[in-house]
Amino acid sequence: NLAFESMEALENGAIANPDENRMVGHYWLRTSQLAPEKEIQKGIESNLEHIQEFSAAVRTSNITGESGNFRNILIIGIGGSALGPQLINDALIHPEYENIQFYFLDNTDPDGIDLTLARLKNQLGNTLVIVISKSGSTVETRNGMEEAKYAYREAGLDFNKHAVAVTHPGSALDQQAKASGWIDRFPLWDWVGGRTSLFSSVGLLPAALLNIDIMEMRKGAAAMDDVTRIKDSMKNPAALLALMWYFATDG
Repeated sequence: NLAFESMEALENGAIANPDENRMVGHYWLRTSQLAPEKEIQKGIESNLEHIQEFSAAVRTSNITGESGNFRNILIIGIGGSALGPQLINDALIHPEYENIQFYFLDNTDPDGIDLTLARLKNQLGNTLVIVISKSGSTVETRNGMEEAKYAYREAGLDFNKHAVAVTHPGSALDQQAKASGWIDRFPLWDWVGGRTSLFSSVGLLPAALLNIDIMEMRKGAAAMDDVTRIKDSMKNPAALLALMWYFATDG
């Protein structure tokens, strides 16, 4: 019962990270009306519209790169900022229907960065770059971004005309994107943890660009939220799994 009570308090807006004095509310991303504040609900819903409008504009060639339609997406991020989009790309895209190639700069290995950028040689003008960092100051992400900017400059292209930011509103990255005239900016709120960010701009923007129905994705996740909140452990798959782990490892 304590576990269920703790979950309920968490989802009702309790401060779950005392060091940073913030809530943890990735559940609200799937069911925005559960958010404890109207402002949060409106933010989630307006961002969904923003993502759908932007992705539609890319798919219909109303937003393009300097060399024409975007055929590639380069995601620069680390941890959950890359793992979520990687999961979507690996699990939900059928090869017959996928017409955009995904690439990732998700660590600071120089050879790995060079290999990825080499694969994009002569294609950067058709590549949309999504830079993801909640704080806007993640060093590994910044380094990857600087490498990408250098590659664009060497190719005689303007990085700013190919870049969008996913970050906390007002962060250093947000301010840089705005000042440099990036294509667009999408929010990543402080109450969303990196490892639970799949249903924020982090995962939904790449999914929408691949023409996945993100509203149906959210419905599926919300249905799982419902079944894993049942307060009868024998009818709750998440509780059963936790109990099995507890038993298998002697607590």
